[in-house]
Amino acid sequence: MPYSLKKSVEHKGTVQFRIRANKTKTREVPDMYEDKTLICKDCGNEFVFTAGEQEFYAEKGFQNEPQRCKACRVARKNAAKPEREFFIATCAKCGGEAKVPFRPTEGRDVYCSNCFAQMKEEQDG
Repeated sequence: MPYSLKKSVEHKGTVQFRIRANKTKTREVPDMYEDKTLICKDCGNEFVFTAGEQEFYAEKGFQNEPQRCKACRVARKNAAKPEREFFIATCAKCGGEAKVPFRPTEGRDVYCSNCFAQMKEEQDG
């Protein structure tokens, strides 16, 4: 892990974090958090930055409030991921079509979802 934040001292609205070896970081933290209504910079809709989320942000040392609502954060995160490639194979048990997330190799059995689940039940049971 490149660095870790650990809360070490808390008094009168000041929190001191230990960062790496002998470095510390001190910052002001409000005594009580209240829900805030913010505007998403992507879709323009209002969203609530809850008191619990604010406390979490403070504990992690985040200094900026979120700029996007949950839906836009998820969409942005998923847009950066490449589309998952699936391969079609023949199920070794039932002979049906098996759609798998890996390239099947010659000589190794591939099972469809139903047959795989059935075999797993038999193993566990």
